[in-house]
Amino acid sequence: MSLSKIIAIANQKGGVGKTTTAINLSSALGVLDKKVLLIDADPQANATSGLGIITKNIEFTIVNIFKGDNDLEQCILKTHSPNLKIIPGSIKLSKIEINVKNPNLKRLKVALDSLRNEFDYIIIDCSPSLGYLTLSSFVASDSIIIPVQCEFYALNGLQKLLTTIKSVKTNFNSNLDIEGVLVTMYDGRLSHNNHIISELREHFQGLIFKTIVKRNISLSEAPSFGTSVLDYKVSSEGSTNYLNLSREIMKNQSFKKQKTLGKKIPQILQETKEDVSFIATEKERNLNNYKPFSLKHKNFDKLIGCTKNEVITLLGLVYNDIHSNIWMYRISEKTSMFRKKFLYVYFKRNSVKYIQLRRFKFR
Repeated sequence: MSLSKIIAIANQKGGVGKTTTAINLSSALGVLDKKVLLIDADPQANATSGLGIITKNIEFTIVNIFKGDNDLEQCILKTHSPNLKIIPGSIKLSKIEINVKNPNLKRLKVALDSLRNEFDYIIIDCSPSLGYLTLSSFVASDSIIIPVQCEFYALNGLQKLLTTIKSVKTNFNSNLDIEGVLVTMYDGRLSHNNHIISELREHFQGLIFKTIVKRNISLSEAPSFGTSVLDYKVSSEGSTNYLNLSREIMKNQSFKKQKTLGKKIPQILQETKEDVSFIATEKERNLNNYKPFSLKHKNFDKLIGCTKNEVITLLGLVYNDIHSNIWMYRISEKTSMFRKKFLYVYFKRNSVKYIQLRRFKFR
């Protein structure tokens, strides 16, 4: 058997579908006749309970690995999903992360390397943080899947995560790459969701999976039954999404690409250094350089280059949608709408690209 591929699923932002992806991707790969081991490296142990395993009844968990126990086979449990086994998580992991004094970031890597010949894929459900547990998972992995929810604030911290990945790659694991960015909880009826996807594709071209995980009630219901969505309702759209994701990952691996979906991490960080300001890590600037500023003074050119947060500081948000790329401000007190003048502010990549003064625009 060829050596397995170890994939970490990580995002320090909670609620983005990380554990849902870990469970259902692992199950889907198993359904496609791949031997899979799921590692629950999250102290909440939701991947474990999501597969119907009661954690309080388990004697051996991933905690044993971090404590340096050598007998790994006793930690591996069978699941009801075909070809899928799991090393369960435990709340005791939180104590390890809090109390770690002499962190050995390679302990998990050494353990999983000894299991490579037994599985085709090893999937790690990471903790929603960038602490010791997650760093250990990155050191042990070949690649990382980053789930990103179709919500504006779910993009927060993505640049920090990429920087952490680059640091691990530089100092501990030179083979680490990004498997892909997975868009989750997508609802095509919402224009805001489409806006988030277009932003991601613009900034991380070549890294976005073709597969998009749509909002699906079966994905939410399956964990309460202690099973994956494929076992709960194989005909659901959620099942189809994760089967497609599995096929996409298998296809990418068959091409034997060193970088599965395109660009190298240093290239991504260099190209997006300034462009990712729409992701919460905005560079603070001295707004005094833009003052005095008022609608009456009409010195609107000073808005060029400002971020959305800076425009809000200067002019307020008023009735504009923060997610829209076109904002409008009234600059005249005339009584008739047809005689009023309006300032239109056009954004690209979260900064003002250009402005325009004109009458109200009807669509």
